[in-house]
Amino acid sequence: MDALLVTQYSLDDIDRNIIICLAENGRISNREIARRLDLTEGAIRARIKRLEADDIVRISAVVNVNRLEQPTLAFMWIDVVPGVPVAQVTERLSELRQIFLVRALIGRADILTMTFVRDAEQLHDYVHDVVQKVPGVDRVRYSFARQIIKHDYRFTSII
Repeated sequence: MDALLVTQYSLDDIDRNIIICLAENGRISNREIARRLDLTEGAIRARIKRLEADDIVRISAVVNVNRLEQPTLAFMWIDVVPGVPVAQVTERLSELRQIFLVRALIGRADILTMTFVRDAEQLHDYVHDVVQKVPGVDRVRYSFARQIIKHDYRFTSII
C-alpha cells in the first residue's frame, strides 16, 4: 500500500501508518493506533486532525451497494455540444441527485458520470428524460457494470 500513498503532500512513515490503520478500520480508536505505533494518543489525534484538515483523509461510512434495492451500476459517457464549456455541464450534472460521480475527461468523451439504477428501462428513461435535457449535453452513451472485480474504496477524491 505504501506505493499508493504518493501525494503532493509530504507524508512521513507515521502518517502512512495512521492511514493504513484507518483504512483497515475507520472506527479504530486513537488509543489503539497509538498503541500499535508506540506513540501518544495526543500525537495520533493531532496528526489525524491535520490529515483531515489538509483533505488527505476523510473518515466516513462506506455503503455496501450490493445490499441496496437498486444495485446496478451504470456509467454514462457524455459528449458536450462544441463551444459549450465542459465545466458548465459538469456543474449542472452535479446538481442531479441520482448521479453520484461526475468527472471531466480527456479522450473519447467529455464527461463520465455514474449512477445506480434498477434496470435498463430505468436507465434509458433517466438518460432521455433528465440527462439529455441538461443544457450543453450533446450525446450520451451508457453501459452497465456486469461485475465489479476490484474496487479499493480506500482511495477516492475528497471534494
